[in-house]
Amino acid sequence: MPYNKLINFPIWQGQEGEGRCQISLILMDTGNGINGLLTGGGKPHVGGVVLALPRPSLSGKGWSADIFITPVPGHKDVDVARTVADTLARELQCSVVITAGIHSDNLNPEELGQIVLHCATLTQAALASFNAKG
Repeated sequence: MPYNKLINFPIWQGQEGEGRCQISLILMDTGNGINGLLTGGGKPHVGGVVLALPRPSLSGKGWSADIFITPVPGHKDVDVARTVADTLARELQCSVVITAGIHSDNLNPEELGQIVLHCATLTQAALASFNAKG
């Protein structure tokens, strides 16, 4: 298991967007990894779980992560959760679990793009907050 870089980072919370495209991310340092909740839209719920386990990259440069995905049948929340978990695991070099549930009825492609962007923005904001404390 990689060295846990998460000292003095107990809980981080952020929110992006508004209305049916609003996304919330809560991250908790368990002492040996991150447990996160990614929800949003008009009907937040549990749509799936992603586990990312960091490891040295097979190329020998940097870090990668092995990803394990368990979606609730018919849900695609794990698509954005996968990106969030993978990014955090690689950057923080610790295990990351993200439970995700984002839903609003009849989203158009532009709104879906906004949701994906909000998830990425929240991930980068969490990393910036961690790096400022580190």
